[in-house]
Amino acid sequence: MAEQRVGLIGRGVALVAGATALAAGGVAVGLELERRLVAKGRKRIASAEPFFSLRSSGPKVVTPDGVELHVEVDEPAAEVPDNLTIVFVHGYALSLDCWHFQRKYFRDTARVVLYDLRSHGRSSRSAPELCRVPQLARDLAQVLDEVVGDGPVVLIGHSLGAMTIMQLAQQRPDWFGTRVVGVGLCSTSTGDLAEHSIVKAIPGRAFARIAPPLLATLNRIPQLVEGSRRAGTDLGWVVTKQMAFGRDDVPGPYVDFMAEMLGQVPLTVIADYYPAIGEMDERASLAVLSRVETAVIGGRSDVITPVEHTEKIIELLPGADALILDRCGHMGIIEHHEAFNAVLDQMISRARRHLSS
Repeated sequence: MAEQRVGLIGRGVALVAGATALAAGGVAVGLELERRLVAKGRKRIASAEPFFSLRSSGPKVVTPDGVELHVEVDEPAAEVPDNLTIVFVHGYALSLDCWHFQRKYFRDTARVVLYDLRSHGRSSRSAPELCRVPQLARDLAQVLDEVVGDGPVVLIGHSLGAMTIMQLAQQRPDWFGTRVVGVGLCSTSTGDLAEHSIVKAIPGRAFARIAPPLLATLNRIPQLVEGSRRAGTDLGWVVTKQMAFGRDDVPGPYVDFMAEMLGQVPLTVIADYYPAIGEMDERASLAVLSRVETAVIGGRSDVITPVEHTEKIIELLPGADALILDRCGHMGIIEHHEAFNAVLDQMISRARRHLSS
């Protein structure tokens, strides 16, 4: 009976973690699983890619409400003539580690700054009411002031991180075209996600009603819930693969990497951030972003921020370097990192030409 109860709770955790975290840009576990794949079991493949190994020191950034943001700074091996800094802002239920491939690619071309959002990764916990996009933008502004300084900066965000950058454009429009010289928006949306459902069998409005009370219920039994999450590793792996990636042949170590990153995020954090999704409306930011070099990248198989959202941003930013990839899910920055890096590099090169002119 106890085992059956844990199993039911595990299914509930799979639903909620997938339904909420994935809807906001992280990678969790959810529905759409194929039981036959679970029955076969997954084969662990040793990865030659040193995930979670890229590390550097960085200054402490303590926000006015007392949250300590974990920051890492990669200084380039040689002097950068234009003094450019690239700041990466990750998505919901992830950490700065999700930028593994971009960090490797850009770290010797410019100064690179990465940080964990409040309540994520190595950053400390936030009050739930401050787990909102406007506060994330204020945190980003503080990182720019205290870590980046007055030099030119390119901002690159994935999903919720890109929404944070868009919100910063609304809060500090005077920075764009002066201090901020380029922006990369990866797998994101300007809004209208409140009634989006990642579960085909559940309509968006029903999904929006189900998730909050289910989260509240599961958060009353945190020890049992977290135990069920750990017990459901194989199930979570299969669903993470289906929800995060668009290719059937995505390398197994990529899925291991994502599943492990997700497992580090407490369910309470997922619950704290869930209301932020329905409140978000960043459409007004696009007029501000049009002042700087931009890149917009998305995937046709993204079930979290559907491709129509990427297409809309491209339509409203006609000067952007734009790419929509086939067989690409929400975590294209990993799954198709070469293509993402190429487009981001092109945008950064354009921004640098302006700096040197």
